[in-house]
Amino acid sequence: MGQIVKFCALTGLRPSETIECARLLNNEVMAGHKLVNVKYYNPERQCLEHFRFPDIFLRQTKKAYISFVTADMLTSIHAHNGDMPSYNSIRLACRKRCGIMMDMRYCRKIFASYLHDKGISDVTIDMLQERTSKSVLAQHYITPDNTMRERVLDAVSSLRKELERNR
Repeated sequence: MGQIVKFCALTGLRPSETIECARLLNNEVMAGHKLVNVKYYNPERQCLEHFRFPDIFLRQTKKAYISFVTADMLTSIHAHNGDMPSYNSIRLACRKRCGIMMDMRYCRKIFASYLHDKGISDVTIDMLQERTSKSVLAQHYITPDNTMRERVLDAVSSLRKELERNR
């Protein structure tokens, strides 16, 4: 369950989207540490392509299109016996076992704050967290530069190391 919480902080997805993302990843065929026959993770782009599953990720007001992740970030998201925990079961387990009131929504704040501290623009963070601006400038004229993926992945990798260090 802790790996799912960590994954939520690394992607900036909403808790329910993180659980669905983990379910989809567990439905992919694993061969060692490499994903094969993948329809969800694009290794060339190093991103999860949420747009391929519109029923789950593209809702009327909340739209998750992509999340930048590396292949090794995906290896820790495995269901035990094929059973993926729900958001509620994660919250209740944290409360019962550790006495921690767990609210996975804070993972989105960690993601956004960390990327902002690493110099990622507000527009990019909003895009990655499914908040599209209403302004004409943001919707039609601002285009991501070629280094966006690398900058985001560097920040996410740094966040991952920080989370691993503070276990």
